Amino acid sequence: MTIKKGSYEKILKDLNDAGVSENPFTWYSLMLGVLAKGVEPGNRIFLNIFSSILNDNQPLPGALVATLTNMALDCKEKIEKADQDLFALPDDSFEKKLRLQTLADLSYGLSLGLTVNPEDGSLEKITDREALADLNTISEVSRVDTEAELDEEDLDNVIEFMIDVTTKNYQIHQKD
Repeated sequence: MTIKKGSYEKILKDLNDAGVSENPFTWYSLMLGVLAKGVEPGNRIFLNIFSSILNDNQPLPGALVATLTNMALDCKEKIEKADQDLFALPDDSFEKKLRLQTLADLSYGLSLGLTVNPEDGSLEKITDREALADLNTISEVSRVDTEAELDEEDLDNVIEFMIDVTTKNYQIHQKD
C-alpha cells in the first residue's frame, strides 16, 4: 500500500480553516470511528459526540459543523470502498516524527469513535472479545514512540489493520 499524496494536507487545511488547530487528526479519526458505528453524518448524535468528547460540551461553530459533515459524507464512501487512503496519513515526503505523531492521533481518535454508542452518542463498554482485541491493538498504536525508527512495511500493516477494523465495524453497524 502506498500512501497517497494530498489527502493529509487537504484534511489538515479544512480542519484548521474550520477552527480545529489542536490534534486535527484525532477529530478526523473520531469521525471515522463514529461513522463505523453507524452514526449518520451531520445528525444530532454525530454533532453531540464531537461537542461532548472533544469540545468540553460546548456547541460547535457552524463552520466546523459544515466541515465535519462534508468530510463525513466523503469518508462514508471511502469506508464503503475500504479506500487505502481512508486515514489520510502523510506520505514519506513528511518527516518521520510528524508521520508517527499523526498515526498516534489517528489511532487515538479511532479508538474513541469505536467505543461510541450509536443510539445516544455516549461512550459504551465493549464486551465483544474480537472488538475488544481490535480496540486494544489500536490503543497500543496510539502510544507509538515518535522517535522510533519508521519501517514503511510495518506502517502499511498498521494502517491496513485500522482500515479493516473500520470497514468491518461499518458493515456490522449498517442499518438495513
